[in-house]
Amino acid sequence: MSNNTAIPRDDAGKLALLQHLNVSLPSYSLALEVSADDLAQLKTGLDGFDYCLKAQDSAINYSNALFAFKRVLRDGPKDAAINAPTPPVLPTTPTAFYADIFGFLGDLITRIKRHKNYTEAIGKALNIISAHSPAVDPNSLQPVLTVDFQGGHPMLHWKSNGTDALEIEADYGTGSFSLISIQLSPGYQDNTALPPPGTAAVWKYRAIYRIHDLQVGQWSQILEVGVKG
Repeated sequence: MSNNTAIPRDDAGKLALLQHLNVSLPSYSLALEVSADDLAQLKTGLDGFDYCLKAQDSAINYSNALFAFKRVLRDGPKDAAINAPTPPVLPTTPTAFYADIFGFLGDLITRIKRHKNYTEAIGKALNIISAHSPAVDPNSLQPVLTVDFQGGHPMLHWKSNGTDALEIEADYGTGSFSLISIQLSPGYQDNTALPPPGTAAVWKYRAIYRIHDLQVGQWSQILEVGVKG
């Protein structure tokens, strides 16, 4: 069985590992000689990274809302009911940060695995053993978009599949797709102005993964979403 350090590639997975270790590692700290300072640094890293992801998502969603607002102001339709987007309320800023959180975490995991009391069962309990898996061909990657609604607006979902970001395009009935967002973590609410009251429209979405700021794999199948005013 693999005994490699399992720090996920994507931000959501990295955050989940920090959260899990913050809860689980204290139970093994005495046996593995993990110090109180190590645990405190782990918690500081978790708080800082969680803050950054939440603040980033708020800023991106606000930027997307401003983009949609600007587009309606600029291009109409003339009878659209619009309101300026509300600035985001950012999460409370942690009292401390430090750089290279996952450099620290990688060194800590390596030290844990070299400890005389370390066992594979402990590694599994801490989620620090990566399973053997076949290499993924980036050319075969294809996102699958799903949708639900929040306040009448489409909320898109997908799995990151170890990629860095998702590039999303939309067609709002013009017959052509244009970029609406590049999301670093799964989940995007399209705050484009809805159709006039009493009318409906079909919006279309497609997306493609990005790794190292380049498109990889195949475009998703087109997702058609009915929206109502």
